[in-house]
Amino acid sequence: MKNCPNCGHENLADARFCEECGQPFAIEVSEEPVLAEEEQQESEKKRFCPNCGESIPADADFCPNCGHPLKAAVRPATTVRKPLSKKQKIAIGTGAAIVVLLIGGFLFSRHYYSYPQQLSRLEQTFKTQDPEKIAEIVTSEDPNYQVSAANLKKFVSYYQESGHKADFADFLMDLKTNPSHLADFSLQTKGKYLGLFPRYQLVIQPVYLTVTTDQAGMALSLDDKKLATSKGSNYQTTWGPLTPGSYQVEGKLDNEKSVSKQALMRYNNPEFETNSHVNINLHKISFKVTSNIDGAKVLLNDKEVGMIEKGQAEIKDVVWHQGMEVQLTFKTASDQLKSDTYQIAASEFAADDYDEDSDASVIQLDFDHVQSTADVQNFLDSLYSDLSGYTSRYGAFGAAQKSELAEYFVNGLSNADEKDFEKFINDIRTSGKKSQVDAKAKVESVSMTGKDVYTVQYLIYYDTVYTDDTDDVSEVFRYKKATLRYDEDEAKFQIDNLGGAENFERVGGGA
Repeated sequence: MKNCPNCGHENLADARFCEECGQPFAIEVSEEPVLAEEEQQESEKKRFCPNCGESIPADADFCPNCGHPLKAAVRPATTVRKPLSKKQKIAIGTGAAIVVLLIGGFLFSRHYYSYPQQLSRLEQTFKTQDPEKIAEIVTSEDPNYQVSAANLKKFVSYYQESGHKADFADFLMDLKTNPSHLADFSLQTKGKYLGLFPRYQLVIQPVYLTVTTDQAGMALSLDDKKLATSKGSNYQTTWGPLTPGSYQVEGKLDNEKSVSKQALMRYNNPEFETNSHVNINLHKISFKVTSNIDGAKVLLNDKEVGMIEKGQAEIKDVVWHQGMEVQLTFKTASDQLKSDTYQIAASEFAADDYDEDSDASVIQLDFDHVQSTADVQNFLDSLYSDLSGYTSRYGAFGAAQKSELAEYFVNGLSNADEKDFEKFINDIRTSGKKSQVDAKAKVESVSMTGKDVYTVQYLIYYDTVYTDDTDDVSEVFRYKKATLRYDEDEAKFQIDNLGGAENFERVGGGA
């Protein structure tokens, strides 16, 4: 040990300066012993003077070797960052991948569970028309209604009917773009997907049907399933909740039935409120249907009950029920024609009041763009009036008259029947004895056989007038199958053909 001559502080034996006051000591030369391995390791832990590099005690304020102040000068040794290990690198990579996946999953989920995407998936499910799949996305808030594939089949069947396919296309469009218009469903949020995104679900609105009767003891059925028996002359019952769709309501009393089909669908159905109330009255009606097409079928609520013959059909003693409609159909070679419909009210055509000669007992149902028997008769009257004039030896039958005659025939002068008419006219005019032939036509029947094509049966009355004292000769012939075409643009008939010799017959005649 070495005491400082200035302050008396005890210093290490090899100190060159006092570690307390910095007083320099006389330099003593001595050999520095080699440190043992343990001492060397221990020395590595010591502090070193930043000025001279000499080892210094941990609590020294000045370097014992060079006197350099240590408190402000000494800095902690720089930490050398070790390279990452393979495990550390894998851990960091895995963490980064998880973060990327979480962000990507969130962005995907936000799109997948977005409002438009959920509506699109609902629309695709309804598009399948599969009751099982639809039942998975539909719920109900009516405690008495059960959502099931069996019940939803009624909804699907409604839109599978030919008359409602266009409505189904509208339904799908509104489901995807404007669900508030659906009427039979409401769109509500039911919980959340992944705890983040609102879950949208369709809530079905069931329907109810009120049935009233005017007689007691009437068996009442819905879709062939008996649900009640009327208990008085003013009986009323309500059935439901029911799935929106079409239902058949039947009332039966003794051997009489009243059957009606009710469309209990709100969407695109302005008659919903009316159809939700059925009044079953079992009374008989009789009426007559007139039309402009012979051979047209008379349908009563889509069931054939008669046929138009000679312009009319008589329907007698049928049981009336609410919603009863009359319509005519006629099938041509290329089309199925339908008339307007007529809905019969409860107060109309009572069987006890039927009078076949009264207009009050008649329903007239004409087909649009169809020519009547009267139209055909007017055409033939014009043709045979001109024919009578052409046969007269006192009238002209030159190029102008031939051109007028040709207008009555399809293809004009090249029509074979037109040539026969010309020959007939010329034979009369050149006979020498005949003055003229007076001709008149009478239509017996008209049938529409195609668009603007008519098959006509008619009689021709010929009265031949002679130039001398010979008595007039009257003859009657029949064209059994003449084909006429109506030109809509020109608004006129033309003869296509008169049916050939096999469809022409002599009916009678004499002096």
